[in-house]
Amino acid sequence: MGKLVTFPCLTAHYQQHIFGAYFQKGETMSRVNVKPKEGEGFPLAPLWNLLKENIERRGIKTLTGTPVKELVRSDKGGIVGAMTEHDGKRIFIKAKKAVVLATGGYENDPALKWEYYPCRPITFVGSPGNTGDGVRIAQKIGAQMWHMTNMVSTFAFQAPGYEAAFPIHFRTSEFIFVDKYGRRFMREKGVDVHDYGRGFAYFDTDRLEYTRIPSWDIFTEDNRQAGPLFRGREGYNREFYKWSDDNSAEIAKGWVIQAQSLAELARKMSADESILGNTIATYNGYCKTGKDTDFGRPKEHLLALDGPPYYAIQIMPTLWCTQGGPRRDKEARVLDVDGKPIPRLYSAGELGSITGFLYQGGSDLAESIVFGKIAARSAVAEKSIN
Repeated sequence: MGKLVTFPCLTAHYQQHIFGAYFQKGETMSRVNVKPKEGEGFPLAPLWNLLKENIERRGIKTLTGTPVKELVRSDKGGIVGAMTEHDGKRIFIKAKKAVVLATGGYENDPALKWEYYPCRPITFVGSPGNTGDGVRIAQKIGAQMWHMTNMVSTFAFQAPGYEAAFPIHFRTSEFIFVDKYGRRFMREKGVDVHDYGRGFAYFDTDRLEYTRIPSWDIFTEDNRQAGPLFRGREGYNREFYKWSDDNSAEIAKGWVIQAQSLAELARKMSADESILGNTIATYNGYCKTGKDTDFGRPKEHLLALDGPPYYAIQIMPTLWCTQGGPRRDKEARVLDVDGKPIPRLYSAGELGSITGFLYQGGSDLAESIVFGKIAARSAVAEKSIN
């Protein structure tokens, strides 16, 4: 059995917690850390720069602005190259031995998300470039799809004028989620941070709508002053916007609602005043008794929503990444609809990830690197294409 390798990422503390609990003395697990250089503030920058430097040092040619339109097969069925486009011209790139697909997911493809995900609509916090190209390319040559409905999700605020959403984090437990009508609908604390999106997927068959899309985070003055709701170190928007430390700039923008009464808050949220008032009163009652009989929120996180003032920010279910794509085997070979390898075609990373129904926290980077290595070894072992 090979070693289970984990890599540092934004969820490193989950690796330590989960793996430490179940693999305390595991001989088949190792942890790799990349030492950051001066100026590499973003947590994933050291690993990215290490890989980039190795590619450049080896003289490996990279082409940007050259999207792959389709894979090209030989008369015998093997993949012999790719048809691409550059500066408006179609360019055929011949493969020396094989092709490896590593295009990322489809978190920014509205059509694929609508078809496969239970939340509609659902936003994204990662790269706008992940538009599902690899899925369509693989489908064209008859690849079998798997894990298309699995998602790594959170909740986020979709600001006007921004492609990606802002993932929201609270510094204290003085907050709750309510749906568009003002009803609380889930245990806000104690939920896997990679799986929040499922809680928004309820479809009301009487109203014929997703009553939790959008929803609202309601929080307190102490929470507002505790720190920015967007931490600024994750997601695509980290390079484009600096959230204010006390959230005051976002209040001025209208991104965060401020109200001096629950009635005013309900009006600004377009929620039912009586429903919201009852929701807050019921939750505050649970905080006094130390027992959440509705959703089982842990006692240590039952902190009352005392006000005024009251605050709210609109939230949407949001994707970190997707796992679906062409199915691959342990050799990283892409399989067709009959489960047979498509000759000379391999895949790695988020596209067709091995993760099934539930995401294993902190595993994306490890899988990308491990299967990237497997795919490379398998590809170079192929005979050269004549």
